[in-house]
Amino acid sequence: MKTNIAKITATSLLISLVILLQSSPVSAQQEKQNYKHKSDQQGSRHEKIEAQRVAFITQEVNLTPDEAKVFWPIYNEYNSKRHELKNAFKGVDNLGKEKIDALTEKEASQILDNQIIEAQKFLDLRKEYHAKFRSVLPDSKVLKLYDAEREFQKVLIDKIREHKKGQTPPDKK
Repeated sequence: MKTNIAKITATSLLISLVILLQSSPVSAQQEKQNYKHKSDQQGSRHEKIEAQRVAFITQEVNLTPDEAKVFWPIYNEYNSKRHELKNAFKGVDNLGKEKIDALTEKEASQILDNQIIEAQKFLDLRKEYHAKFRSVLPDSKVLKLYDAEREFQKVLIDKIREHKKGQTPPDKK
């Protein structure tokens, strides 16, 4: 029984990874950038993390191969848009106390307004994809997805902390 479950889980993970790789439309320019990143250790680390995320979510949500086939293209699109939003607002939240003290009230007001706009854009994106996830997965699996995302973040942060303490290299776990 355990062997069958392990085979099914392994098969689901492989199918999910294949779908993930096939569902990401890549332009020639992106392909060049991806090639450069593959030779770069940072790019390689990012790819490993993304592969771990796919495996973790697939397992935690218990996606069937059919569910994975329709879910991963939607999730990849969501994740891509989420990263675009993060990059658009990059640096706004990390001012530091010294820089905040140097701001005028007008500048501080603008930053506060931008933070609310940023939060609303993330919420709007989440609401849009929440409906899409529910259209391809049962509600119980959508709940598991959100829980798996939070849990993966915790695991990733723990690995980073361990690495910073010098206990284990980040790629070894």
